[in-house]
Amino acid sequence: MPEGQVSHRNAIVLTRAIAGSPLVRVEVTEPRLAPQRIDERLMGDVLEHMEARGKHHLFRFRSGRVLHSHLRMGGVWRTYAADADIPQRGLWLALGTTEAVVAQYRGPDLALLEPGEPMPRIDALGPDLLADDADPAAIGLRLLAIEPTRPVGDAVMDQRVMSGIGNVYKSETLFLAGVDPWRQVGSLTREEAESIGVIGSELLATGVRDRGRIRTYRPPLGTARPGERTWVYGRRGRPCRRCGAPVRSCGQGDANRTTYWCPGCQE
Repeated sequence: MPEGQVSHRNAIVLTRAIAGSPLVRVEVTEPRLAPQRIDERLMGDVLEHMEARGKHHLFRFRSGRVLHSHLRMGGVWRTYAADADIPQRGLWLALGTTEAVVAQYRGPDLALLEPGEPMPRIDALGPDLLADDADPAAIGLRLLAIEPTRPVGDAVMDQRVMSGIGNVYKSETLFLAGVDPWRQVGSLTREEAESIGVIGSELLATGVRDRGRIRTYRPPLGTARPGERTWVYGRRGRPCRRCGAPVRSCGQGDANRTTYWCPGCQE
């Protein structure tokens, strides 16, 4: 499930792959994209760079056009050699230069915008925890300015408050901050709110360095087991790695996304 670490990792990889050279291949295989005429509009254009904003991908072209991509729960961008016979199953869009091809699979959210066309979804985003100029502690303090009765676990997933955190990093960040996800944001201290921003930023940055993979827990040397990557996420009923209490889980928020927490460590 892609979160902010994936979009920021993709910004590095996809820019490196195709930026600076004219597109000689624009392959649109998803019928729902046909009305946008992406192939006609992008062929020959040059990607300047790909920018990440939270979980969003913004491909900025020399023409001023912007390709907006959001991977939702199951989408993925992949890179291939220019002459590769790329897999067609699940393919929505492929963009290629003479050097490489980048392709989006299972991408439910793609839109090509003309120069100057409004991007209300992007404009509505809160500060990106991985932005070069981000102040993670100050971003965390934004939690104190929203509806005070809102559960913390729901609030940190609100991309209008802070962008980049998804369901996995929600659970992991709040565990490491020692904050119960069911507490109301109005009960947070200034120090707790700042800690949530700082820890969330650090975990996401680690994910970028780990090639987009989620790895928030690193077991002691020599004790690792396959799949040991998180503190609480996906560990319902198993003993907390710190206190031994059984990890709990429950759906939370309007989307009923599963939250994991330790009742012994998080208050």
